[in-house]
Amino acid sequence: MRRIAGYLLALLTCAMLLAGTVVAAPVAQAVTAIDAKYAQLGGASGRLGAPTSAETCGLRGGGCYRSFQAGSIHWSPATGAQPTWGGIRTAWARTGWENGKLGYPTGSEVCGLRNGGCYQSFQGGSVHWSPATGGRPTWGAIRGAWARSGYENGQLGYPTTNEVCGLRGGGCYQNYQGGSIIWSPTTGARISVGAIRAAWASTRYENGALGYPVSDESCTAGACSQRYQRGVISWSPGGGARIARDIDVAASVFVVVNKRRQLNPARYVPGPLAGVEGPLLRSDAAQQFARLLSDARASGIGMVPVSGYRSYDTQASLYASYVNQYGQATADLISARPGFSEHQTGLAIDIGNPNGACGLQECFATTPAGDWAARNAWRYGFVIRYPRGFTSVTGYSYEPWHLRYVGTTISSEMRIHGLPTLEHYMSLPAAPSY
Repeated sequence: MRRIAGYLLALLTCAMLLAGTVVAAPVAQAVTAIDAKYAQLGGASGRLGAPTSAETCGLRGGGCYRSFQAGSIHWSPATGAQPTWGGIRTAWARTGWENGKLGYPTGSEVCGLRNGGCYQSFQGGSVHWSPATGGRPTWGAIRGAWARSGYENGQLGYPTTNEVCGLRGGGCYQNYQGGSIIWSPTTGARISVGAIRAAWASTRYENGALGYPVSDESCTAGACSQRYQRGVISWSPGGGARIARDIDVAASVFVVVNKRRQLNPARYVPGPLAGVEGPLLRSDAAQQFARLLSDARASGIGMVPVSGYRSYDTQASLYASYVNQYGQATADLISARPGFSEHQTGLAIDIGNPNGACGLQECFATTPAGDWAARNAWRYGFVIRYPRGFTSVTGYSYEPWHLRYVGTTISSEMRIHGLPTLEHYMSLPAAPSY
């Protein structure tokens, strides 16, 4: 039967040839860029091992990939075919593969770095791996700061965490073997290391009185310093780390005055002062309050300034009158002792209604002026300094009429993060009494 079948097949082939029909040879499958890269890496005998899937396309940016026993090869028109494996591949996977912040790999893994490390570059950054730290992605401004420090060869060493975001003011940080890099939209990426970093940590990092660093550490003749949003930390071999906070400086817009924080000097006089329809304020606060007042009135809200800057002597007289009228315990709930008053800084203003309704009373909060201030004062850099329910923190009764200028950065962040008092914002202890 086999001979007969073969004979018939031969006859059929001859007939087709005589009729002019050409029999085509089988068409070889086209070699793709992924196939070529796989062959270049040693095929099944190389690091990737045998294929475990067919090539799959339709990825982001027109890309394709193929899986193998020990990794994969991804290809895109912009990056070509690049393999990934091991700890770097795992780290890339955690970012969302090509759909994540890193995008596609742009080169193969490169090893031989310090302490046995490797790295691989991607469209949006890189992944560095070492035996001690595993694979960690870096990107953006934090990666830029790490690059300036010398990558893994600098004082920071390898990253030990991924980038962590969601900090106050929209900040992010990434920890490294030798410290960290912290970033915020207003301060950029700054390196934090050593004794200065430890001192900053003692103030609760960016959540404390100093805020974010605004410079890297700078050293001269063995002494170092680093500037923050609201102060400086300096270090010397003999003196260690010393913290200088702007909240302790009477002339600073960030000064915090309460029953445990007296102005220094006690008879401090701010300057320059500017009048806003009578009451005086420090010029920067006066400019912003004038805007607030104008916008409130443009919205149909009757609002007037009542009391601004008060000198030490004026506050002494006012406080004494309250003591005589109500007794010292009550006076301390509604008035500051001389040298402890926010009004003496020139940054505080009391407001009221044109008709005097609920003047300097809690019911002021229910009036149009009080309601508008509660909803909008933060837009101009003012906060209600003594909110309802926080006498145990501020030491004073609720004063919906008492506005304190702190600048728009702090006023916005207090609102966004639900921080009711400056003590909360600056991570300071409560000051219910002297």
